[in-house]
Amino acid sequence: MKTIPIALAEHMDGGSTSLADLLKVTRTDGQVFAFTSWSSDLSVDGVDYLAGPGLDVSGIVIAAGLAVDNLELTTLDGGTTFTSDDVLAGRWRNADIVISRCNARSVLDGVEIRVSGTIGKVYLREGYVVAELRGLQQILQQPIGSVSSPTCRARLGDERCTESLVPWTHTGTVTSVTSNRAFTASGLTQADDYFGNGILTWTSGPNIGLSFQVKTHAVGGVITLMLLLLFDVDVGHTFSIVAGCRGRLEDCRDKFDNVHNMQAEPHLPGVDNLTSPA
Repeated sequence: MKTIPIALAEHMDGGSTSLADLLKVTRTDGQVFAFTSWSSDLSVDGVDYLAGPGLDVSGIVIAAGLAVDNLELTTLDGGTTFTSDDVLAGRWRNADIVISRCNARSVLDGVEIRVSGTIGKVYLREGYVVAELRGLQQILQQPIGSVSSPTCRARLGDERCTESLVPWTHTGTVTSVTSNRAFTASGLTQADDYFGNGILTWTSGPNIGLSFQVKTHAVGGVITLMLLLLFDVDVGHTFSIVAGCRGRLEDCRDKFDNVHNMQAEPHLPGVDNLTSPA
């Protein structure tokens, strides 16, 4: 149940108010951004909310059911905060967001939290940003349970797989570039397809911190990614890469020796087997 601090509630009941909107965004890379609609910067609960970029929190629609909430944020920062590169790279996706308000002339009156959740998709428009706010109730829409499948439903290293990623994580350095999707790297001496369907995370260069799925891996350190890189890759750029698991029985059994944790039914007869004549 949402509560409003007594001092702030008394201020709201007054004839004239000095309320300011507060927006705090914590990205998955740990960076924190805070803005206020007030005419000058505010420091609230140890967080500095900037007025310089300009902020207008509008179009907030809180759904009565379990639909995704909508939120429109207008910023006037000329693209210095919500840069197109960061938006396209997905650095704002899944960021924690808290929208609140306070008495700008007496921040010690307390804060009223209006909306909290995570950011879904972010769209750049001319001079402003449109963000999809996923409220806490959106979690209730996620499917619970699983259906049978011939390939593993777990992800390598998750709580169902239980496999530690430490011995399966390697590092490499780009030595030649074919395209923003295919390149060759040193430090990778593993056999063909060792990293196929694995995850590559850049540790230097303009793609630093971004992770991409590996489509194929050939002997000699030839890597092809599933998607094109957003920013150019060049010789000397470094990355970490985790061995791939395609979820097949032979992967769990022969590669990772973890078949007892396989979340699949590879021997379950399919529809064709059940309906074919004897």
